[in-house]
Amino acid sequence: MTGTKTRAVPARPHDFPLAEQATALLVIDMQNDFCHADGFCCGVLGLDPEPVEAIIPRIARLLEWARSKGILVVYTRESHRPDLSDLTESKRIRYETAGYPVGTPGKMGRFLIQGERGCAILEELAPNPGDLEFDKPAQSAFIGTDLEVRLRERGISHLLITGVTTQCCVLATYRNANDLGFFSLLLEDCCGAFEPEAHQAAIDVLLSENGAVGWVTTSAGLMGD
Repeated sequence: MTGTKTRAVPARPHDFPLAEQATALLVIDMQNDFCHADGFCCGVLGLDPEPVEAIIPRIARLLEWARSKGILVVYTRESHRPDLSDLTESKRIRYETAGYPVGTPGKMGRFLIQGERGCAILEELAPNPGDLEFDKPAQSAFIGTDLEVRLRERGISHLLITGVTTQCCVLATYRNANDLGFFSLLLEDCCGAFEPEAHQAAIDVLLSENGAVGWVTTSAGLMGD
């Protein structure tokens, strides 16, 4: 980070060195199928939407803050082609065994299929012109996409990570970003899971080993509220 201006953001277990001019905000998988009451997870599987609905206004406020500072906003969607040609056999079996096969019909179309309403980002958090959007066939946003290339092209070295679910796609993306050399900060009040215990377990993983794994803070801590 030679020559890059940073500020210390209060975080756990140590302060995070944020370089706003080289930062992107990742909004991971805030899709109807995961976060809308009629989406597949809540409308078909019957999961409680409250834990994921709670983070929507916080992310909305964070988006306003980021855009006011010229921070790049990046959206991801866990999704597959309609013919499922990008669905690995391993993932197919895992998701079927878990009870939510990719492509299953729901109230908002086929589950995790590109072009279906359920696959779209929530209206409350809709992308703006100039934001980046990625469809990803894996849990990590760096697998099967050119996300890393697009970030490097823009001189991005720091990532603010939000979205769902904390223990799945959020954690997978965070760990992948670490290994690629990005400075990554998880905003715990802007991430969610259907089971609070799973959310907390993911946070505990990041805080383990006295910071060797990662940094965690809140949106208020980041924005200085």
